[in-house]
Amino acid sequence: MSLKWKLLLVMGVLLAGLFTGFAWLNHQSLQGQYEELRSMEQQRSRMQLQGLLQQSQADLLGLAHLVPSLSGLRQALKQGDAGELGRLFAPQWASLQVDTDLVRAGFLDIHGRFLVEVQILEARYEWPPRLWSALDQALLTETPSTFTDCNSLCLSYAVAPVLANGQTVGAVVLARPMSHLVVSFNELSALDVAVFRLALEGREGDDGQQVIGITSRDRLEPLLDSGVLETLTPEQVTLFQLEGRWQLELSPFLLLDDESGYQILAVVISDVTLARRQIAVAQRRNVFMGVVGLVLFAMVVVAMTRTPLIRLRRVARLLPLLAERRFDSVRNELASPVRPFFPDELSLLEHTTLKLANRLERLEADVRRQRDSLDLKVQELSIERERYALAAAGTKDGIWDWNLETNEIFYSPRWQTMLGCESGEMTSQPDEWFGRLHPDDRQRLQQELDAHLEGHSPWLETEHRMRHATNGYRWMHFRGVAVRNASGRTHRIAGSMSDVTERRRIEEQLRHDALHDHLTQLPNRPLFVDRLEHAISRFRRSGSGYAVLFLDLDNFKTVNDSLGHIVGDQMLIQTGQRLQMCLRPGDSVARFGGDEFVLLLEDITSEDEVHQVVARLQSAMQTPVSVGDQEIFVSFSVGIALGSPEDRSADDVLRNADTAMYQAKIHNPGNSMFFSGSMRASAVRRLTLETAMRRALERHEFVLHYQPLVSMGDGRLLGFEALLRWPRLGGRPVSPVDFIPLAEQTGLIIPIGRWVVEQAIEQAARWQRLGLSPGEAVLPININVSGRQFRDPELVPVIQQALKHHGLSGRCLKVELTESAVMESGTQALALMEALKDAGIDLCMDDFGTGYSSLSQLRDLPFDVVKIDKSFVHRLSSDPRHVGIVRAVTAIARELDKSVVAEGVETPEQVGLLLDLGCTTGQGYLFSPAVEAERAEIWLRHAGGCFAAVLGR
Repeated sequence: MSLKWKLLLVMGVLLAGLFTGFAWLNHQSLQGQYEELRSMEQQRSRMQLQGLLQQSQADLLGLAHLVPSLSGLRQALKQGDAGELGRLFAPQWASLQVDTDLVRAGFLDIHGRFLVEVQILEARYEWPPRLWSALDQALLTETPSTFTDCNSLCLSYAVAPVLANGQTVGAVVLARPMSHLVVSFNELSALDVAVFRLALEGREGDDGQQVIGITSRDRLEPLLDSGVLETLTPEQVTLFQLEGRWQLELSPFLLLDDESGYQILAVVISDVTLARRQIAVAQRRNVFMGVVGLVLFAMVVVAMTRTPLIRLRRVARLLPLLAERRFDSVRNELASPVRPFFPDELSLLEHTTLKLANRLERLEADVRRQRDSLDLKVQELSIERERYALAAAGTKDGIWDWNLETNEIFYSPRWQTMLGCESGEMTSQPDEWFGRLHPDDRQRLQQELDAHLEGHSPWLETEHRMRHATNGYRWMHFRGVAVRNASGRTHRIAGSMSDVTERRRIEEQLRHDALHDHLTQLPNRPLFVDRLEHAISRFRRSGSGYAVLFLDLDNFKTVNDSLGHIVGDQMLIQTGQRLQMCLRPGDSVARFGGDEFVLLLEDITSEDEVHQVVARLQSAMQTPVSVGDQEIFVSFSVGIALGSPEDRSADDVLRNADTAMYQAKIHNPGNSMFFSGSMRASAVRRLTLETAMRRALERHEFVLHYQPLVSMGDGRLLGFEALLRWPRLGGRPVSPVDFIPLAEQTGLIIPIGRWVVEQAIEQAARWQRLGLSPGEAVLPININVSGRQFRDPELVPVIQQALKHHGLSGRCLKVELTESAVMESGTQALALMEALKDAGIDLCMDDFGTGYSSLSQLRDLPFDVVKIDKSFVHRLSSDPRHVGIVRAVTAIARELDKSVVAEGVETPEQVGLLLDLGCTTGQGYLFSPAVEAERAEIWLRHAGGCFAAVLGR
């Protein structure tokens, strides 16, 4: 044997040994990598399953805490109202089934009794015994809990207490199937998993292992049928040959093993067919590569040529570049080949490699383009699908899709649950829709649908009533659009359905509220005016008479101020109810606000009919209104306006009735008056006078006149009473009898009274600066304060500010009050009088004898002066009884250390009688009427006896 062959043999053995070692190490490396990846994959799957179990229990417990807060469920559970609880939970239950895979739910009261139980299981299953211990824990310790029961079906339960205002009012129980874990795991992992319950030893009625769920059931059905899963024990990895084609590696572990005694085994199923096949292929590839190497080595040694080896090495070096898709490098290398003297197979190999590189590059480019196009389409489809799913879920609308060619309609699960049906309960027939329509709406929907399908409307949008499985008819809003082919023929229409029952109810309520008073639920002014306009139109067409009664409750403000607005509101409600009971069919009653009610009587032929209605109203109000423990007698004044041809609008009639009511309150409170033309003229005069009075106050047209108070013994001037006059520039003077009561009614008496205070004090300061006060004495000016002024909280501050501004003391001012004004203000009046006294101002009781004339009030109230009303003075000479009254008042005042002033003194005879009775001060026309300030200054200059001549002294 030549040295060449020996060397070849030795090198061949060495190469064979090296190859064998390399192949073995490579095989062991691949096997180790495979085992490591398998272990990591199984461990990850185990952690995913355990994490899914924990997450499922946490989600179920969170859902148990959330459910009672939905739509008033907590309040219904607290009240123990099973019907209300079931009604409120029913719409939520449908959504919970779809969104959270719940199969059972229940609400229990504080005593552990079920109020509501719902489930979607095919058979009726009893609640597990372990539920009651968990329920006791939730109710007694307010501790929620979760557990799993596999007695019949493997369900995860969550039990949580329901709290209201910090107290336990019951509990909620929710259940979800364990098969939910299999579905969630299938979405997370590419491996398959089987979950089943192990047989319980020693437990009667246990039927062995129970499969809870398995992924890819169709493919793994032979595995289930083989019974291998029943022989598995935890942590025992098993290989299974499936149908002679696939090798499956089964890795079992305990997923759940708690105190309930149930053991749930999870088996991670790995398809190792491809991996093991790849290992075998790699092993054979290694052998093949070794043989090729030996052959090449032999060829190199035998050929003993360098060029073939270089060319072959170059080709061998370029082949991996093809796998790496480095085609330019391959072409650059093969573009300048080593050319042998005689072409051989290596030349062909080089040429073929170059062609292969070009072809693979073109294929790579085509595959890349197709893959990019496919990825783009998949992405677009995914976005569209996600957009559709989000839109459908976000709107909470039911989706429908009508295939007009097959006459089948797809109803989404939400569409079905909106009508009280279970998902999948409906067929695809159109009658499922049209059969549930309200009979009155079927024809209209068909007309609108036909119009859209024929192209007369761009889309279908309508609202109709649909019959709910349990809740009667509900309003649904339908939207849809038709799909047409190239020829314009409609072959499909799809759209949505929304439940607008609540919106329709709110719209109806808003329409009712817009035309009715919110307190009494009677028609309000707009609705009443509309009915009155119709009555006026009928009167003009057919002469059918009508009458409007304007009612105003008497002393309603007193009820509000004394008993509160709540009692006042209840009084208005009961009054409205009584008015309704007194009406004839076809008549109307409305509340205009406050204490004003208006009645419309139709088909009136005479005033007697109106009087009969008014009599019924007054009779109905004879019985007091009972509000709580209060009984209130209600009286009212009524203004009546009969329909007449002069009435141009409802506002005219209402104005006439209001005017008549106002006159009734003035002249005949608690009764009724018919409107007449003179009332309108009086109302116009009153409005004109009020407007003129406001302008007079702005233009300073009012003036003060001063009537002297005289000592009837010697004719000395003792002071003045300031009286308001209105010269009415450019016209006749207005009598105080006309404008003073109107100022009281309109509230203008407040600014006018403040003006009087400031003017009187300013005049007193002017007289004092001129030195017209006799000696050191200050002649006071009396000002009158009405009842409404007396309730003005700014009265005392205004007086004090004016005195301070002009540097005068309170002795220069006296305030005259009537006893009735003081009595109307109660304790507020007493506080106000004390404040005036503290300012040094004397108080006069004006018109004594015409009001309450209470001796106790004369004793208790801090008056300094009592002014006897002129009605007693005028009758002194003709009625001895008045002499006795004046004598008694004078004597009582003297005993109480109060001064007495006689008003309305007009004759010397009256002066003599008053002096004999002990009254020494008087005022009246005998001395002088009220005069301007300039004339009063003349008396001030001779105050010592300026009226002595009048008295004959």
